[in-house]
Amino acid sequence: MRVGIVVDGQAEFRSLPKIKERIGAPHVILNPLYADIQPFSSAPQIVGAVKTQLRILVRQGAEMALVLLDHESRQECPGAWAQEISQNLAHRYGGLGMAKLGVIVKNSCFENWLVSDIEAFTRMPRRFNLSEAAKRAIQPNKADNVDAQEILKRAAQGDAYSKVADAIRIMMHIDPVRMAANSRSFRKFLREIEHPLYVTQSRTPA
Repeated sequence: MRVGIVVDGQAEFRSLPKIKERIGAPHVILNPLYADIQPFSSAPQIVGAVKTQLRILVRQGAEMALVLLDHESRQECPGAWAQEISQNLAHRYGGLGMAKLGVIVKNSCFENWLVSDIEAFTRMPRRFNLSEAAKRAIQPNKADNVDAQEILKRAAQGDAYSKVADAIRIMMHIDPVRMAANSRSFRKFLREIEHPLYVTQSRTPA
C-alpha cells in the first residue's frame, strides 16, 4: 500500500522525509505534502485546505492518506477533534477511491515529536545540550505533555533554535521506536500506518 501524508507545517514537510525510510512500516510512505492550514481552523476549513493535496496523492497512487495536525492549545479532546475531521474528510472526499482517509493529531505540536527521542540529541552535542530536567520531563512516555518548543530553545547551542533547519537535523538522528516509547500521539501515527509493533494495539483515539 502507498501511504500519503499531508502536513500543516514547513518543519514537517522538510524533515519527515529524513525518517520515512526508517519508520519500519510494511507500506511505501510517500513524501509529505504541505497544506496551508491556519491555526485554529474549523474542521470544514481544514477539509477544504487539503483538497489539492489529496488529489495529488491520488495521482501518485496513494491508497491511504493521513492528515497530520498540531493540537496546539485547543480545548477539544485530540481524539474527538481528529474523529470530527476524519468524518468530514470521508464525507467530502470518499469518492476519491482511497481505502482510508485519517487524521493524526500531534499533541501538542511537532516539536513534541522532535524531543521524544532524547538519545538523538547525544549525537548533536555541538548543537543541543538537553538538560537532565528536560530528559526527566520527557521520559518515560511524557513527551506529549512538555513545552517542547521551550525545551528546544533552551537546549540550542550557538544560534537560536530554528523550527525548520533544526527539525531536519534532529530527524536525521531520531529513532522511530524510541520516539514512540515517549509519545502517545506518535504511537498513534505508527499504528495507523500499521507498524508491526503497534498495529495490534487498541484503536481508541489518542
